Amino acid sequence: MKDITSEKLSLIIDGKCSNKNILIDNFSSLKSSNESSISFFSDRKLIDDLKNTKAKVVIIKKEDVDLRKGDWIIVADPYLAFSKVANFFLKKNTFKPSIDKNMHKGLNTNISKDCYIGPFNSIGDNTIINDKVFISSNISIGNNVEIGEGSKLHPNVSVGNDVIIGKNCEIFSNASIGTDGFGYAQDSNEEWNKIPQIGSVIIRDNVDIGANTTIDRGAIDNTIINSGVKIDNQVQVGHNCYIDENTIIAGCVGIAGSTRIGKNCKIGGAAMILGHLIINDNITISPGTMITKSLSKPNIKYTAIMPFMEHKKWLKLASKLREK
Repeated sequence: MKDITSEKLSLIIDGKCSNKNILIDNFSSLKSSNESSISFFSDRKLIDDLKNTKAKVVIIKKEDVDLRKGDWIIVADPYLAFSKVANFFLKKNTFKPSIDKNMHKGLNTNISKDCYIGPFNSIGDNTIINDKVFISSNISIGNNVEIGEGSKLHPNVSVGNDVIIGKNCEIFSNASIGTDGFGYAQDSNEEWNKIPQIGSVIIRDNVDIGANTTIDRGAIDNTIINSGVKIDNQVQVGHNCYIDENTIIAGCVGIAGSTRIGKNCKIGGAAMILGHLIINDNITISPGTMITKSLSKPNIKYTAIMPFMEHKKWLKLASKLREK
């Protein structure tokens, strides 16, 4: 990495630095830093790491600056600022456009010359791959798919027919987009008859989807993932779900079909959300919590296994249980 001055980094993160002329060439944790690193401090549990760090500069809050013996950059949110610094260091030149000869291309499929298609990929009929798309290897893309500019697919991703993926999305290894939804009807002989899943999946811009995550296609209407949504590894999104802008979902969450989740929600790992529910905007669901009914009040945090309740009420209940 090239040397960057502390002043330049402070401008990127809207911070104030103690010394404008320090040269930095890497980012790291407090523990693993060296004499040319930049790191961050946002949790007072890590005071010992802060005292012992070799980092040349630490991104820190104003109220914590007295804890730092050395140079600093003051910001409002060190964790957010560090993410911007890390992305700045990792920013690479765009890939060299290339289309591997060991790729199956369907009929009437339009692949931009300004994209990368690796080996052993299969791309179906009537599909559009736009500029600056990166498709790694061993990826299956169905018919009538469109992938927006700047999106990236990691190895072994599966994209079903009629799926639309927006701009600047990133889909990690082994994710499956557009898998048939889990729809069956039981007849008089107690046998299960599969319901055709004729909807698809629409993923809008700037969405990340983690490894081994499955997003089911709709039974009739589409499953929709709106712009800015971030989904971790091993998440199940059932058919006909709607997840609105900038919601973030941690690993191993299960969301049953036809549930609508609002904007800016935070869903903790291994939470469970039953089907046909409506989750309002700005709701936080703690890890492991089962949601069994719609949540209409915004800006509330819910916690528990069974039953769930408002987080503050759960804390009071938990304290009483400990007393017993």
